Amino acid sequence: MALAFMTAALAGCTSNDEDESEDDSTEETDVVTDVVKIGFLNPATGPLAQDAAGFEYGALQAAIDLNAAQNTTTFEVVVADSGCDGTTGAAAAQTLADAGVVAVAGAACSGASMAANAVLSAAGIPMISYASTNPSLSNATAYPDFFRVVPSDAIQGPAAAAMMATLDAESPAILHMTNDYGSGFADAIEGAWDGDVCAKIGYAETATDISSEVAQIANAGCDSVFMVSYVTDAALILNEVATQGLDIMLFSGDGPAGEGLLEELSDDSVADGLTVTTPRAGSSFGDFEARYVAADIPSIKQYVLTSYDAVTIIGEAYNLNGTDMSGSISTVGTAFEGASGLHTFLDNGDVGGAGYDICDYYADGASDGEYECVAYWTVAEGVVIPAEVIKLGFMNPLTGPLAQDAAGFQYGAQQAIVDLNAMYGDFGVEFQLVEVDSGCDGTTAAAAAQTLVDSGVIAVGGAACSGATMAANAVLSAAGIPMISYASTNPSLSNATAYPDFFRIVPSDAIQGPAAAAMMASMNVSNPAIIHMTNDYGSGFADAIEDAWDGELCQKIGYSETATSVASEITQISNAGCDAVFMVSYVTDAALILNEISTQGLDIKLFSGDGPAGEGLLEELSDDVVADGLYVTTPRAGDSFGDFSDRYDATNITSIKSYVLTSYDSIMMLGQAALTDADTPSEAINSVGTAYEGASGLHTFLANGDVGGDGYDICGYAASDAADGTFTCTKYWTVAGGVEDNAE
Repeated sequence: MALAFMTAALAGCTSNDEDESEDDSTEETDVVTDVVKIGFLNPATGPLAQDAAGFEYGALQAAIDLNAAQNTTTFEVVVADSGCDGTTGAAAAQTLADAGVVAVAGAACSGASMAANAVLSAAGIPMISYASTNPSLSNATAYPDFFRVVPSDAIQGPAAAAMMATLDAESPAILHMTNDYGSGFADAIEGAWDGDVCAKIGYAETATDISSEVAQIANAGCDSVFMVSYVTDAALILNEVATQGLDIMLFSGDGPAGEGLLEELSDDSVADGLTVTTPRAGSSFGDFEARYVAADIPSIKQYVLTSYDAVTIIGEAYNLNGTDMSGSISTVGTAFEGASGLHTFLDNGDVGGAGYDICDYYADGASDGEYECVAYWTVAEGVVIPAEVIKLGFMNPLTGPLAQDAAGFQYGAQQAIVDLNAMYGDFGVEFQLVEVDSGCDGTTAAAAAQTLVDSGVIAVGGAACSGATMAANAVLSAAGIPMISYASTNPSLSNATAYPDFFRIVPSDAIQGPAAAAMMASMNVSNPAIIHMTNDYGSGFADAIEDAWDGELCQKIGYSETATSVASEITQISNAGCDAVFMVSYVTDAALILNEISTQGLDIKLFSGDGPAGEGLLEELSDDVVADGLYVTTPRAGDSFGDFSDRYDATNITSIKSYVLTSYDSIMMLGQAALTDADTPSEAINSVGTAYEGASGLHTFLANGDVGGDGYDICGYAASDAADGTFTCTKYWTVAGGVEDNAE
């Protein structure tokens, strides 16, 4: 393709037209762009043809990005078919040279690269292969002006041998193409294998029948076979192994690696159990990898990334110094941050690489094959099997009315992750906590729950506040993700139909209501008022207290949890002559109510539930005296198992301790359930949650996800000065025993 270039013309002026010349202006110079051709050798035909679309996508996207990054050069990719063959590759190289390319990305196959290099180097045209791995190409004298962004098979050979040894192969056969790639890689494997190989058999890459070679392997009694092949012949071998009913471990290298092999097979199950090595990408720079994944083009991903990088390096090298392309390629290729990783060319044009991924094929049926990379190999570490990452979500009220307690809840969840990894790290798993802010609010929590779904969590601890939990459950249950709340007590949450896959390790306020009523009765209250938030927690708990109270209430007054004044509500209670007030509140609004009672000089007994219970209330108050004489109910921990309770006490983190313990237990239970064999996640949680010995006590989930609990502690605040408040639990309540004193 030719482009016409336009140059700017300057307006002329004559000596007889000086006045007119003074009005003339110099026209702006048009931007002049050079058209620069980059060759790309692609195996559009031959044994890698099914992967060619991906390779070409990488090359063309690189040109697009190069052109978008500057406006002085227009890069054009000229594609030629290498055929994965020396003769075809040489002819294609001549075509590219005749087209005037400044350098060539490719070829993929080693034989094609070797033949192409003879043509291109003679014309002074350098090349960067994106997939050729034959060790002979490391000879810079034999292959001048040759670079590659994949490591030599001299390195892949030890990776392949280590892969087989790790999977307990003892007597492997090597079945290899007799072309340059096949022979070189086969020699590298044999050289790296500790002992003798069972058999080493070559075949022409154009072979259409491999039955005698497979029969030879069967007769030799080999326990495994390593195929040094491309995609088409790998499919031929796998089908023949299946036809002969050969029970043998299957291995291969990078030639057929990727989903393209599944596209080639008519029956994916013949590849079930195949394990392969393929060059490992380092950290991918830029966004090309994500764009390729989104494009959904089946190919060998690593070589799509290297195709992109090869063209990019050529383009940047031309812009650096187009008159010395080999020198510029070496310069650009020093610590080059590519889509396929960080590359630095050695003196011979090689790169060291980042090791090799070890990947498996799985298939039960003809069309359900999957390809997954499960381990990797490096020179320094050998075979490494990364831990399976298990993500657990945690909904914490980092903002909102319980924010002052969030640090404690967070500590509990994070320590559970530490303990889970200490317990199960040797089993090849790594637990990770994904924390989000529930805001103690339904809208915030629903958005946070979606964030957790998108992040890939398998289960969620939380939320704390009932309204947040209800909204989050709608999102999480729709995604099949169970949750264990550590603090939500609204009685409505006991409805397993309305709130599926929901568990909690705190009892319902349907139980706390009687505890609160009994606490007030034991302190000779006869005419109490209830002042409560109108959110899900406040309304549900207030109703439970009213139902449990023996008689009529003096007053029952609601207020918004965002209220900044409760003066009128306190005046109403004062005017009604109530002898006590029960605050169904969180910490911030409890402080607001207590300060208002003090301001109005109301002499009245003070009570509350678990919402503000703990030393966090004293932190919120500027004058602890206003809480003097306040009594609260808070879920009672049974015998604490393990050492977490002591560890928390040693931190001096101010929070609601019972919910710090349940935060810890919720994540511990979810982690253990993740490793439990069950048909569904909820069934696994039920299994773990049967006589579970937690930091917060002994728990057994009922059919609706509730726990019965261990009753409620009755705790009091005392203060004689603005900063000397104390919080002490002196009594407790149980369904069976009512209100009792703590043992001395």
